[in-house]
Amino acid sequence: MEKLKKIDKKNIHKNLTENFIKLMPSFYEMESSFLTGIYKRYGDLEGGNIVIFFARDCHLEILRKRESDLDFDLSLDKFWKNHKDIYQTKKKIILVSKETGLPKETTRRKIIDLIKKKHIKKAEKNRLFWEPDADLKETYIKIIDEEINSLSKFIFEQTKTLYLNLPLGKIEREIKNNYSFYWYHFLNIQLTYIKFWHDKLRDLEMLLIGLQVVIQALNHLKRKTSHDPNNNQLKNISAKEANISATSISDITGIPRATCIRKLDRFVKMKILEKDEKNRRYFLLLNQNNLNPMLDPIWLKQKISLLADFSSVVIKGLTR
Repeated sequence: MEKLKKIDKKNIHKNLTENFIKLMPSFYEMESSFLTGIYKRYGDLEGGNIVIFFARDCHLEILRKRESDLDFDLSLDKFWKNHKDIYQTKKKIILVSKETGLPKETTRRKIIDLIKKKHIKKAEKNRLFWEPDADLKETYIKIIDEEINSLSKFIFEQTKTLYLNLPLGKIEREIKNNYSFYWYHFLNIQLTYIKFWHDKLRDLEMLLIGLQVVIQALNHLKRKTSHDPNNNQLKNISAKEANISATSISDITGIPRATCIRKLDRFVKMKILEKDEKNRRYFLLLNQNNLNPMLDPIWLKQKISLLADFSSVVIKGLTR
């Protein structure tokens, strides 16, 4: 009974809220790694987001095999065989546009580009589906291994604060053994999270760039509050020391340096970041009285609720 209470979504939400500074660095690092990989593979995050939509629905079709066979193998090892055996149904551009938050014309143009680059295939009666080129399939498992490792670390950090004895290795094995189940939910949260920030920023590159500054700030806060469990000194801490340069962000994300500078300066105008004019490095503004949307309590509550939904699915799977 006590274990069931710990893994209840309400308790996971409470845990994420009360341990925000301790837990969120691993989430943002996971998200940065995932989005950087998407950007580098597909050339931009808008096209990558469309691939996420098709990949999510591919995993859903694989999951449906359990409707007729409870023992159907959903593992990462069997993924490409399962991918080959399922039929990915036709998706209308208007649905892709709605799910990703991208304008219909942008969606159409990106899909044409993804077909040319052999990330998406077009079959009979204009049926579109996710079918990576053979060369990309070879690197897929390695990429997914890294993403599962990042996700497992985020879940592992939560299980520690929930006092659940779940080794990191066990979490990774569980996700790999039931890969399509967990990856359907993972890609679903990605679509919702990316769409949320696209609606706010109207620029997905800004999301990836902003994440790098947030990671610096939260890791700084985590160090500063390590001996202050109640975060009493939080309001007196400045993130100025947790700064990062446009060059470093470019190196991490693959986004051109000139683009990083332009979009970081846009964040400065929005009063989300501040720029140190002496060293030309950027840091997050932590003053709760400013207009920083990344610190808006309502937005943070929505984000935590989203993460609690997903985390409860994974942790329940681990403790079943």
